[in-house]
Amino acid sequence: MSNTSVSSNNTSLADINIGVKVMLCKNKMDRKLEKKLLALGFSKLIPLHVTQKRKGGLVVSIGNARIALNEALAQQVMIQAV
Repeated sequence: MSNTSVSSNNTSLADINIGVKVMLCKNKMDRKLEKKLLALGFSKLIPLHVTQKRKGGLVVSIGNARIALNEALAQQVMIQAV
């Protein structure tokens, strides 16, 4: 596992390495996407990290939950370092 930190202000979830803890960046997402992520189980208050990356998508761990996202959605999710 790599512990590379997130340095860019416009980093998407698809760009981070496995194991790096990040938070959702609520100020950089549109309201519709934010509602969709909250319905999937994401939270603005709980750190998340990528547990798996594969061609076409990734798996995110949030607390005890694991959520699979496709590459297109992961590119839209803006994150910030913890």
